Amino acid sequence: MWGARTIFAASVLVAGLASSETAAQGTCLSPEETRTAVAQGGVVAPPRAVSAARDAASGGEVVRAELCRQGGSYVYRISVLRRDGRVARIVVDGGSGRVLEGR
Repeated sequence: MWGARTIFAASVLVAGLASSETAAQGTCLSPEETRTAVAQGGVVAPPRAVSAARDAASGGEVVRAELCRQGGSYVYRISVLRRDGRVARIVVDGGSGRVLEGR
């Protein structure tokens, strides 16, 4: 069962990163731009950011994740469906992988 949940979360992450929407607070990167930013070493890999967001939301399933530019730095914007049915929106620092805010 855990394997299926992990596969689901990974597919949701890829779908979220593939989104071409622009967030109101910054420009979000395409999957190729995300890979480049991670490869250049300035940004933590998406699984690390997702793990931090899931921990901040006390578990649950990631339903969206995207890497965005915000004020000269990078942040991951991650939505987690909590076990109680509510959606937590978590912002993770792209450089450190540290949770900046969550609600």
